[in-house]
Formats: sequence, C-alpha cells, structure tokens
Amino acid sequence: MNQPTVAMTRSGGIGPNAAVRRRRLLASLAVAVLVAAPRTSLAQAAAGDAGGFMANLGNQVVQLIGNQQAPVAQRKQKFAQLMNQSFDVDGIARFVLGRYWRTASDSERQQFEQVFDHYMIDVYWGHFNQYTGQRFAVTRSQPMGDGTALVTSQIIQPTGQQPVNVVWRVTNHGGQYRITDVSIEGVSELVTYRQEFGSVISQNGGSVATLTSQLRQKDQQIGG
Repeated sequence: MNQPTVAMTRSGGIGPNAAVRRRRLLASLAVAVLVAAPRTSLAQAAAGDAGGFMANLGNQVVQLIGNQQAPVAQRKQKFAQLMNQSFDVDGIARFVLGRYWRTASDSERQQFEQVFDHYMIDVYWGHFNQYTGQRFAVTRSQPMGDGTALVTSQIIQPTGQQPVNVVWRVTNHGGQYRITDVSIEGVSELVTYRQEFGSVISQNGGSVATLTSQLRQKDQQIGG
C-alpha cells in the first residue's frame, strides 16, 4: 500500500520515507505471499517447530485472501486477529521504545502499545490488499537457541525481478510461536522503528505521549 510510513522530519515529527516505505511494503507482502510457499517445504515442517508455525500462518492467509465475498470490515478484523496472534505485540512495543519504555508511565506505555498496534495493522492491511501474485519460498529454518529460530525466505516477483530476501525471527513463548522481527534485505524492521521513534521522542523533550499522538494522527491519515 502506498501509505505514509513512519520516519522523522527535521521538525521532530513523523513523515514519509521512501526507503522505509518500500521495506514495509515488502514486509507486508511477505505475510501475504506465505500462501504460495512450496508444498514440499510445508510438508517437511513439523507442526511444533518454527517452520510449522509459518506454514500454519500461510494456510490462514490463504483462506483470508480467497474469501473475497466477505465484507471488507470482516476481512480486516480477521486480519487484525491474525496479526495479533502471530506477532509478539507486547515485546515489539517494548523494544521499539528502547530506553524510553523504562521512563514512560504505565498509562503512556499502554496508550503507545494500543496506537502502535492499530497503526501497524492499518499499514499492513493496506499492503496486504496490494498482493499481486508474488510467491513466497522458505529456504531455511535455523534454530538459534532459547526457543528462537530464524526462518529465511524469499519473495519471488511475478515480473522476474530479483527475489527479495526476508528473514523472520520466530520465538517460542510458553509453547506458542510468535514473530518478533522481520528483516528485509538485512535491515531489521524493529531496529528501524526504534531509531525513528527514539529520534522523535528525543526531539520532543523525551515525551512518549508526543510520539503516540503523532502516530495516532498518521494512523487517521491512512484510514485508521
């Protein structure tokens, strides 16, 4: 989706950035094109490992894409549920705020997490609706210890362009897998958000509430 994404402006606010926007488009498409993961790869993935988790996610996405007759609001609600079930929303919110998470009040943390979650869903929902036949291929799943695995994949473009490398960090939380980061061509989405948000907060006197307000305004601009 060609929607505004988060980046800093000279005034200390949030504004669009082409490189960031492209990576987030690709990250969103990576979720959508899970539907085309090679069946041999899915069959080899055990139900209880990171590969099996990604395979199950792909099966759910395939159903969502195929259900074109369902109302848009209903499909978006299902997409939001899928996102919240598949991503470690709490952990991601804490990470992207960095050191400011420790200084924020409980209320500021809660409001930021709610707004950030809603914003991410709206951004990725728009990208999701731009799915145009890209294919997704899992090339490797590498255990990293402590219940974490890196699932390496590629987005294969229908136009014959160079495949895009995507690495998913998947962590087992009490028997349930969650995506904790997505790296596009070696660039971590979480690290990018953390740098952007940290700059915005720093330029606004350390105020997490100001970041949350600006993020809420951006979300409203993209239809949130």
